[in-house]
Amino acid sequence: MQAIEAEAARLYLKARASDAPKDWNDAYAWVAQDPAHGFAFAKAEAGWELAERLNELPAGQKDGVAAAAVAPPDNPVPAEAIVAASRHRVGRRRLFVSFAAAAAIGVASTVALRLLGTVDHYRTALGETRTVRLADGSKIHLNTNSSVEVALHDDVRSISLLKGEAQFDVAHDKKRPFIVNADGTLVRAVGTMFNVRLRADVTELTVIEGIVAVRNGDSAVRRIESGRSAAVRSGSIAVTHLEPAKIRQRTAWQAGMVEFEGDTLAQAVEEFNRYRPTPLVIGDPAIASLRVGGAFRLDRSQDFVDALESGFGIRAVPGSDNSIILVSAEGS
Repeated sequence: MQAIEAEAARLYLKARASDAPKDWNDAYAWVAQDPAHGFAFAKAEAGWELAERLNELPAGQKDGVAAAAVAPPDNPVPAEAIVAASRHRVGRRRLFVSFAAAAAIGVASTVALRLLGTVDHYRTALGETRTVRLADGSKIHLNTNSSVEVALHDDVRSISLLKGEAQFDVAHDKKRPFIVNADGTLVRAVGTMFNVRLRADVTELTVIEGIVAVRNGDSAVRRIESGRSAAVRSGSIAVTHLEPAKIRQRTAWQAGMVEFEGDTLAQAVEEFNRYRPTPLVIGDPAIASLRVGGAFRLDRSQDFVDALESGFGIRAVPGSDNSIILVSAEGS
């Protein structure tokens, strides 16, 4: 059994690290070979991910979730029982408890749900954007290099944003809340539109229409209305007002555009590099703080480079790997 658990852990960690379809398919093919493989894989997945969520739950609930996650093969907890129990608990607890329960139960039953074919995984490649229409009528707009998992149940719609950025256009269904888990930040909506971006050090939420409820770690639940944004990190939720122009700028990628209005050159380069296979590189720190503006097509970063050369005294030096090094034109 130890050898099976070691192989399960190896396959899971490899697939998690790469998030490549081939690695996930290899893992699920191995799981399908033997019921013991499935239990070992579920244990590996839950043991790794559930630890990050467990501190958010009340003490009594931690024990139940942990037990379900590591149930031994000779006495397994059926996936249907896990899901049914979670629905019963979620329906009877306050909003912030239902957030934590949904996240933890979702992790504990992810493998079982995948094997039952009830979890869908959608991805985009670097430079690609995509719109996915869900069975409930909701839409998910995926930005470049992004990945989500979707599980639609009778009483809850659970979405995990694994990486990147997505806008969620949620179909109204009062009986089935729409819950997005973005690296531990839980966003709850019924019928609304909002954008979530996983940055390196913060989760960025932009509410475009309606109202959402947000929780992270031990934070209190915050209700955030349209026209507002939240920066979420380590249990803190910082809410700010956004002008319509700023919301348009944050969502311009859906029209294949990127917009700048007083952004620094460093910020603009970072944004373009999300869509480029080879980077724009600032070779002169003195120009990093230059302020730039304008609207450009995501797939035509050269137009941005041309504008820098013609209007900002910047010289672009092409690299042999198709990268572009930006330096000051003075002294050249």
